Amino acid sequence: MPEGTADPTDGPGTSRRTFLKVLGAGSAGAAAAACGPPDFADKLIPYLVQEEGVTPGVNRVFATVLPDLGPERIAVHAAVRDGRVLKLEANDRLPGGSGLSAIGQSVLQDLYDPDRVSGPKRAAGDGTFADATWDEAIAALVAAVQQGGAVFLTGAVTGTQAAFLTQWSQALGVQHLAYEPFGHEALAAGFASSLGSSGLPRFDLAGATRIACFGADFLGTWLAPSEHAAGLATARDIDDYRQAKLTFVGPRLSLTGSNADEWLEARAGTEGRVAMAVATLVAAARGVALPPSAGVTPETAAEASGISADRIRALATELGAASSAVAIPPGIESQGTDAAQAHAAVALLNHALGAIGRTVHPDQGAPGGTSASFADVRGLIGRMSSGQVRTLIVAGANPSFTLPASAGFAAAVDNVQNVFAITPHLDETAAAAGWTLPCHHALESWSDAELGAGTVALGQPVMAPIFDTRQREDILLTVATAAGQGTAFGGAASYAAYLKNAWLARGGGENEWLQALRTGGTAATTGGAVAQATGAELPDASVAAAAPRFAATAPTGTQLVVYPTVQFYDGRGANRSWMQELPDPITKAVWNSWVEMHPDMAESLGVRNGDLVQVQSEQGSIEAPAFVYRGIRADTVAIPIGQGHTAYGRSARGRGVNPLDLLAAVADGASGALAYAGTTVTVTATGRRGRLVTTQGSHSDLGREIAEIVHVEDALRAVEEHEIDLVAMVEAAHDSDPESPYRWGMVIDLNSCTGCGACVTACYAENNIPTVGEDLVALRREMSWMRVHSFHEETDDGGFQTVHHPMLCQHCGDAPCEPVCPVYATYHNGEGLNVQVYNRCVGTRYCSNNCPYKVRRFNWFTYEFPYPLNLQLNPDVTVREKGVMDKCTFCVQRINHARLDAKDEGRTIRDGEISTACQMGCPANAITFGNLKDPESAVSRAAKSARGYHALGELGVRPAITYLEDVTHARPVAVGHGDEAEEHGDEGGGTAAAEAH
Repeated sequence: MPEGTADPTDGPGTSRRTFLKVLGAGSAGAAAAACGPPDFADKLIPYLVQEEGVTPGVNRVFATVLPDLGPERIAVHAAVRDGRVLKLEANDRLPGGSGLSAIGQSVLQDLYDPDRVSGPKRAAGDGTFADATWDEAIAALVAAVQQGGAVFLTGAVTGTQAAFLTQWSQALGVQHLAYEPFGHEALAAGFASSLGSSGLPRFDLAGATRIACFGADFLGTWLAPSEHAAGLATARDIDDYRQAKLTFVGPRLSLTGSNADEWLEARAGTEGRVAMAVATLVAAARGVALPPSAGVTPETAAEASGISADRIRALATELGAASSAVAIPPGIESQGTDAAQAHAAVALLNHALGAIGRTVHPDQGAPGGTSASFADVRGLIGRMSSGQVRTLIVAGANPSFTLPASAGFAAAVDNVQNVFAITPHLDETAAAAGWTLPCHHALESWSDAELGAGTVALGQPVMAPIFDTRQREDILLTVATAAGQGTAFGGAASYAAYLKNAWLARGGGENEWLQALRTGGTAATTGGAVAQATGAELPDASVAAAAPRFAATAPTGTQLVVYPTVQFYDGRGANRSWMQELPDPITKAVWNSWVEMHPDMAESLGVRNGDLVQVQSEQGSIEAPAFVYRGIRADTVAIPIGQGHTAYGRSARGRGVNPLDLLAAVADGASGALAYAGTTVTVTATGRRGRLVTTQGSHSDLGREIAEIVHVEDALRAVEEHEIDLVAMVEAAHDSDPESPYRWGMVIDLNSCTGCGACVTACYAENNIPTVGEDLVALRREMSWMRVHSFHEETDDGGFQTVHHPMLCQHCGDAPCEPVCPVYATYHNGEGLNVQVYNRCVGTRYCSNNCPYKVRRFNWFTYEFPYPLNLQLNPDVTVREKGVMDKCTFCVQRINHARLDAKDEGRTIRDGEISTACQMGCPANAITFGNLKDPESAVSRAAKSARGYHALGELGVRPAITYLEDVTHARPVAVGHGDEAEEHGDEGGGTAAAEAH
């Protein structure tokens, strides 16, 4: 059954009868504030004296930070009602707060995870765990630490937390290692060797006119994807006569590659050589001095990468001629044994381009927060295996899953006498531990995190703990006190006090501390800006640096690419059903793993979409269904990272495969970073069908012009000559009550949309949309109100351009769904909204059959939410039951809130006062919402764009959503209705799954 179908009265959740008891007492909010299965007889306290500033049923917004989100640390605003966090949005008061990624939205499911560890556990010896008390757990940890030989392994930590853990480790004689699977050690080392910098760089894409990306998925999972998406959207604001050209160099089209204008199909791991060849040419053309290129020429780079020397020269010519060019280095998927050298080559290219200090800012990126490389962790594993480590404490990390199996961590743990896991989740590492001490979730904790460029975000607990957990640092303080080292922390009795003291010590007083809590941090706590290197000369520290040196031979055979995804990152998002059911931006697959391969390879193997293939390396083999994709080299296969869990929780366990099991435990020689690239594999067909459930049947719109694309020259000409007013067309159609001041509409700019799926997850969080599980998605019964299609548009060079196209209810002025409803459950209201009245609906599904956009969803079941997932439900939105249709409402609950506020003040709703959930979640600001009747509103101005069109506009249904054409530097080729066959043959969406039934 789908996750969350159990009756809540069967478990520890709140039953209907108990809930009515609470309502009878007049204070459901007071009970919910306890955030757990409350003992109503003891804890129910009515609001006889109401707390100042608290109104039952009204959201309060608190600023905090998500310090271990994954790709980036993000300052957020948490909407809290009656003690429950209901929604997260980016904090726009701090840099980088333009939107919240899909994995950021899903942090709520991590908080309300039914599989979180509810209290201290002790291994029973038979693979199970027994309940323990906190006193027992703390005593065991104190005794283990006092034995000596203890190692504390954490994930990345920055700010006050890093200082605290260092202080704690020194006080107790414990070695602290902070290891992050995607810690960017090679990036830091490469820029340090070439530019003399000491930290991670920041890339400002907003000011770029020409961008070359040498492998990093900077729009998906690399460094700061939300900031990059916003910057790229600004650089491509065609209405402001800007359209930066993006070239992607790499073996497969990632999310970033799918948004590129040009793809240079380099072999995996050779991107650095191409960058060095381009840097040499640009430097020669501009008269910039670089170290000798160590024999890297366009010809040698072409031989290694598979890209022609002429294309490499053309790229160098275009970059050298650009007024503001920037080069993006390789990402994790391209990180091999010469990773630091590849990053150094890109740093030299940026120097030759004059980008340093303009679009590339060394040392201004968010700190990596790591003190250990993979090479260091490999050394730890060796000491564990030899018995030198008596006690291992793991917190905020899951090395049993994120390290390659060949590293031997799982076997080494068996040789450690005491293993403690301080974690909210019973993941693979915790499952192998003797003790599990559950810590608070980030939204229940005090924290801070460095965001880069002098900005530090401050985190506070925005709700009471749900389970019997403690803050991680408070656990450590208790251990230190019991070990006689409590005085080492300045007299702080709790981490909250320690954090506050640290902030006050930076300068300022109580008022500044309170102001930081209100705004979510400060941008002036770490000493000001770092001096940037500009001009034609390299910094003195690297004038004599040698040019990057690459291996004499290029990779051969079939190369394996493993890559993080926007849903799972390094695996931390896998136990969130929102992420499992969010279609992958490239393949549109859900709830599984897959092997991407080129059609030529598939033909040679005799496989089609959904066929099981075996991928084998010297370290092992895995089996997964094939996904045939033109956006990958014919000598390369790619498998996403993040699935294949054996523990962690119900959504993650048993899903897909872990491709890290195919990797050798080798490191980059210069930085010690794990070599994710460079593995040669053998791919064979098994002759069996697998299960590959996808939510999009074809990547072609079959000439129906659902997604439209235009060449940049034509777009600029249209902007110059544009006279059409789409808003006037809508007004002439009388799509709303003439006496109403509102006609709600939306504009979606396809030139800004990256296809990341943040809007989809934001809609799930806002509108109580259930996840249904793999079986029902295979039957086309997913419940998402939004979907993001990716259409492949042919270009005149024989390639294709990907257009990411969000689709949701169009709120048509002449909606085909309305006249066929026999009970008038869907109708057009006076403000132009297509309304769905749930308690009228009898489930005929006529409306869905008559909808040309197929955006309506039918509830085949009454989907329940097991405790504590039910605490996240938005009380402003009805939870739909079996037999009811639902769909996008343009977040009508938000419209109603704004209307009531405006009515109280005797005015109309102001422009910008309402933002839909999808709009606020979009990092690229691709969605505009507002009142089309206001000619000065942002949505009205956007809808007047020369690029505006309506999807399936020829049907005459007068949609309220205007799409703006995607713009490309490639030349699109018009495709007729019958000119392009289904790319995926007969698999369709979910056909492989249907065959499995």
